[in-house]
Amino acid sequence: MKRFIIPIFAFALLFSGCQVTEDLTLNDDGTGSSYTDIHVEQFFIDVLEDFAEFLPTEDESMMESAINGYASQLGTTAAIKEASWESLGDNRYTVSFDYSSIDTLLSEMGADNQSLFTISDNSLSFYLDINNYPELKAIVPFLSDQNFEVYGPEYNQGMSETDYLDMIYFLLGEDGPEAISNGLIDVNITVPGTVTEADGCTIVDDNTVRFSFPIIHFLLLNEPLSFSVAWN
Repeated sequence: MKRFIIPIFAFALLFSGCQVTEDLTLNDDGTGSSYTDIHVEQFFIDVLEDFAEFLPTEDESMMESAINGYASQLGTTAAIKEASWESLGDNRYTVSFDYSSIDTLLSEMGADNQSLFTISDNSLSFYLDINNYPELKAIVPFLSDQNFEVYGPEYNQGMSETDYLDMIYFLLGEDGPEAISNGLIDVNITVPGTVTEADGCTIVDDNTVRFSFPIIHFLLLNEPLSFSVAWN
């Protein structure tokens, strides 16, 4: 039980204070790969170390346990193969995997009936707001954990960024608001063709777009997060 709680608690905090870059590759045959670089704010590492003092000694650090637990969970999905992780030092970690089909992957993660992703032979779109957020929780189970929910959009619906950061100050201390504000997600999507349309994302080169957003925008969802890309 403890080894389950640690990754959940860690991701509840670390998701809120990370700089994450994901490189997602889509292939013509529906297969693809994902490579994620995670850089964790030192403040959140310190919080986890303080929390770890109340737990029995583990061979792994809480951070390593969290990343290992995440990679292990990915490895139980039939559509994913060769899920692995690595520590690069300086609070940086990578998680990578190949998948056999993005449709199968979403289905196995509980997204059979979902409006988050729309996928065709030559287009991909994503749309997330407070109304379909429960669909994302079905795909990403730790979002439903009580340790995370207090930080998430359903608990804080309609709250301004200023009020949210004031709450973080109260919950996590004076360094918490800056750590949250520094959190950023970059998703680089390489498509199997030449990009012809891109909305809500930036064209990086002929076949790659970048979808970026501050994590606080996800934590509040005062405005939808969305992008679409088409190619030929």
